Amino acid sequence: MDNYEYMNKSSINEDLICEICKNPFIDPVILPSPCEQTFCLKCIQSNLENHSNNCLKCNKKSLSNTDLKNESPILRNMLDKLLVKCCSCSEENIQRSNFSEHIKQKCPKRIVHCSANDIQCPWTGHFDELNQHVNNCPYEELRNFLTKLINDVRRLDELNQLQINFQTLENKFQQQQNQIQQIENENEILNKQINEMEKFENENQILNEQINKMKNFEIELKDLNDFLQLTNILIENFENKIKFLQENLDEFNLIQIKNETLNELYQKEQIQNDSLNKQNQSLQEQVLQNKQEFEQLNQYCEQIQVDNQQLNQQCLLNNEENNHLNEQNQYLQEQLLQDKQEFERLNQYCEQIQVNNQQLDQQCLLNNEENNHLNEQNQSLQEQLLQYKQEFEQLNQYCEQIQENNQQLNQQCLLNNEENNHLNEQNQYLQEQVLQYKQEFEQLNQHCEQIQADNQQLIEQCSQYNIKIDQLTINIKRLETKLYQPIIQSHKIADKKIADKSNYQNNQLEEFIDKCQTSLIVNLNGQNINDHDIDIVINTALINKQCQSLILWNNCLTSYSISILSSSLNINTTLKKLSISKNHLSDIAIKYLSESLSFKNSTLKELVLSSNEITDQGLIYLSNMLKINETLVVFGLQDNKITDKSIQYLSQVIQFNNKVIEEISLYSNKLITDISIDYIVNMIRNNQSLKTFWIWDCQLSEQGKYKLQQSIQSKIDFDLQLESID
Repeated sequence: MDNYEYMNKSSINEDLICEICKNPFIDPVILPSPCEQTFCLKCIQSNLENHSNNCLKCNKKSLSNTDLKNESPILRNMLDKLLVKCCSCSEENIQRSNFSEHIKQKCPKRIVHCSANDIQCPWTGHFDELNQHVNNCPYEELRNFLTKLINDVRRLDELNQLQINFQTLENKFQQQQNQIQQIENENEILNKQINEMEKFENENQILNEQINKMKNFEIELKDLNDFLQLTNILIENFENKIKFLQENLDEFNLIQIKNETLNELYQKEQIQNDSLNKQNQSLQEQVLQNKQEFEQLNQYCEQIQVDNQQLNQQCLLNNEENNHLNEQNQYLQEQLLQDKQEFERLNQYCEQIQVNNQQLDQQCLLNNEENNHLNEQNQSLQEQLLQYKQEFEQLNQYCEQIQENNQQLNQQCLLNNEENNHLNEQNQYLQEQVLQYKQEFEQLNQHCEQIQADNQQLIEQCSQYNIKIDQLTINIKRLETKLYQPIIQSHKIADKKIADKSNYQNNQLEEFIDKCQTSLIVNLNGQNINDHDIDIVINTALINKQCQSLILWNNCLTSYSISILSSSLNINTTLKKLSISKNHLSDIAIKYLSESLSFKNSTLKELVLSSNEITDQGLIYLSNMLKINETLVVFGLQDNKITDKSIQYLSQVIQFNNKVIEEISLYSNKLITDISIDYIVNMIRNNQSLKTFWIWDCQLSEQGKYKLQQSIQSKIDFDLQLESID
């Protein structure tokens, strides 16, 4: 109720008074036909929620909030023009429609904060005391200093937060750096492997080039062999010519010239032989070098990097030697040309000799003596020719040796080719291995990603399993409570009654519950339900229909029925509202109900136990339940036998131990007096969740009511309902 009183309340037309709260209508609504009765919106909604959904006048038609219609604007205007008196400042003749503006902007007793509230001044008080406080407010005097101090503190907090954020970012950056470093290391290892493979490929390419050079060298050796064969043929021709000359020596007249020419030829041939010897020596050296090269190639297969350098050097030497051999070949070709020219000259000379022979014939007689001398010289020449023959034979043997060496070189080249093929096969094998490693590496990456995805799924499954385990644990506790709840020990129900109950049926009750229009609400008001019927109610309403609201007004339920109902609540997950008014329930029944609702995850949100026989002990049981229960928000205990003792205990529990309760109804408890006022005031002021408290029709004095009204001054939209103060 707002903090005002009506002026001349007795003179207000009775048609403007609500039958529930006995005050002029607030937000009036009208019931549907045929009743068409007017009530306050809050009053009728509270009555429908906490008592019965039936019409208050005819008690037949079931009502809901959608059936309520707004009253006419004329009636609302009449209500808004009613004059009221402000209970805070005692100002009179305020239209009720303007009272909200008065209490917020004009009332000198309205609660305001100090103007220094922005610099943490804790003062709150009436508006008419504000100027006096501001003049003496120490915070206002220190505003500049405190403002600077508060700003400095805020800056420090911001700096601390920035430092924390910076540290967090730095840690994240470091983690990312570590990940980048790890990736770079892996890339570096892969690059090294790739570089090694490239080096190996380059080395194989160099080997292939060396093999090609060796093949070219083989071709050059064949050319040299051909050249040697030609040289041998020339030497034979030359020998034949010498024989021919020797046979015709008797016919030569100019022996001296011939001897000179022969000496020159001999010298040239000797030079040629020397050159051939040198070539042979170079070929032998080349053969030895080739042998060394093949040995180096064999070693190269074991140590590739060292052999590469040696092979490069050897290649350079081979190039130089090949160039030298080419030069020698050119020189030999030139020599051959010179020999040909000399042979042509000799032929010409022979022709000239034939011409001169005639002249020699004439001079033969004259030169007999000289012939003798020439014979001696011829003998010496023959001896020299024999020596030449021996030397030519040696040359032939040397050439044969060279041919054998060439054959060996050819065989060695074939072996080298085989080794190169083997190396190529190894290279291909290594390349295939590298491809396999790459594929395995990609498979490992995919496997790692799959493992991460599997781990994420396992984490989610573990969380789901934990939730299920928690639910199972709660259900086990509920079942244990159901099993060990001392129902049988507390209630000595006769065996005959139990036997009768097992065969009991109430088809009319089952049909009534089945005919309920909605499964959300099951209203069993005045159905004469007894202990035998409670199992039918549980099975049909709670289990089969899974209703959310169960109303059991005006029935014949006992402690035994409540114990059975409480046991079913342990495993019920749908019921949100339970109303058991006017059933003469005792404290023992309340004990069973309290123990059942002590579970922290109970789904019940509204509990109404009005018009029963609950005493202080029953309220203490319920208060202990409220210490633990975290779902119950509406609690109705109106019209019972509770006194100040249990009210004080309930107030302390709500003040210190409960943070979810929103509405408490204690009206029509005749034994509640002013002794409980201070406890109730502290409860209202200190509990942050409580929004509605109804306590009219009790033994409260005017002073007690005034204290209760003063306790809600600092509360916003708090609904306190009690009798008007005279």
